[in-house]
Amino acid sequence: MTTTMPDYDAIQSALGDLRIPISAAELHGALSGCLCAGAELTPRNWLAYALTDAELDGQAESDAVLAAFFDAVSEQLAGDVMDFEFDLLLPDDDKPVSERGPAMVDWCQGFLGGFGVVPTPTQPLSDEADEALQDLAKIAASDLNYEDSDADEEALIEVCEYIRVAAVLLYNERVVNRRARQRLN
Repeated sequence: MTTTMPDYDAIQSALGDLRIPISAAELHGALSGCLCAGAELTPRNWLAYALTDAELDGQAESDAVLAAFFDAVSEQLAGDVMDFEFDLLLPDDDKPVSERGPAMVDWCQGFLGGFGVVPTPTQPLSDEADEALQDLAKIAASDLNYEDSDADEEALIEVCEYIRVAAVLLYNERVVNRRARQRLN
């Protein structure tokens, strides 16, 4: 059974109801980062873990939107990589690039934070995965400007695709490959 991903605005509203002052994009990045780093999260603890705030323990479990959000992101990452189900949660494509670009930066910042809270395994990242993580850090530190809307739109699409592939690469390396190594031992 595939859980439907709640839309950006519904997640943003749920965050507002809980008085959590981050964007839905940053939350998606944080959860994705935790999962890609190999955190074993539950519907009860994921929000507190991803945002490193123990007071949030259990808060997402009682919110239908955030519960569906957790299930959908977990399923997307655990699915077949070739299905291309995993995607960044950003404002809708009909929103201007000047709104989606900063959300992309928020997503990367959230991802790095989520990835960083998970204890590092003894197996180091491959050079390719390490480079992808460094690239995400560069994007997270970006200061975007918008001068040519057509070129900006095209660049945003390309960068988002790179970010998506980088996240899936990190998930495969930290989670899928680790599970395969454990089965061999």
